[in-house]
Amino acid sequence: MSMSVKKVKYKMGKLGKHNFMKKYSHIAPLLPDTAAATKSNILRMIRKYDSLYLKPDEGTGGHGIYKITKTDHGFLLRGGTASRSFASFDDLYRSLQNFIYKTKYVVQQGIDLAKHNGRSFDIRVMVQRNRSRQLVTTGIIGRLAKPGKVVTNFHSGGTPLPIETLLQSHLSGDERIDFIKKIESLGREASMVLRESYRGKKAFGVDIAIDSTMKPWILEINTGPDMSIFNTLKDKTMYRRILRYAKL
Repeated sequence: MSMSVKKVKYKMGKLGKHNFMKKYSHIAPLLPDTAAATKSNILRMIRKYDSLYLKPDEGTGGHGIYKITKTDHGFLLRGGTASRSFASFDDLYRSLQNFIYKTKYVVQQGIDLAKHNGRSFDIRVMVQRNRSRQLVTTGIIGRLAKPGKVVTNFHSGGTPLPIETLLQSHLSGDERIDFIKKIESLGREASMVLRESYRGKKAFGVDIAIDSTMKPWILEINTGPDMSIFNTLKDKTMYRRILRYAKL
């Protein structure tokens, strides 16, 4: 009798990765508050922060993500482009129960994202292993959210753009160059930490948010990152480099 062994696709979900990385003192301050989406955790965090994100613990591409925002009259829950208002926390939680129990969800502190032309954006940093098994940053790209959407993901209608374009209204020439270098090295440092648990991985996709004060936050690290987003840029240099490293 042959037993089929269920192949586990993820070693750790978002919460596992978060808790692992939180142990590293140089990375911990850059991680948004993240916890299992229990009633008490959601309540604790909605008292503390203006907005929260609910994300499936295991999942990519921006699917199943919801945003909760405090309003003058209660709470606003947004998912995709739909939104619903609730007068009380109990009403909101009743609605959340429909999906957060079917799938394991995490709740994460909402970051007041920097904007470009009134639209939120975040950054994807590609980090890959070189010939001598060192991690190097091979790509960086901005993702501009579709108007009214709660996520920036490329597959959810977000627009990939050169990071220089998105930072133009925030930083001038040299400041911008230095800031991009800082984000690239942050992506590499975060990947080096997570690699302690993902030894065999050759590539990491680090999602970094920049808040309205220009502080970077490490939102998530993907251990099977999509490379095609870099092919959307007119200049193919970065994409070609990523493909070259993928073959090593």
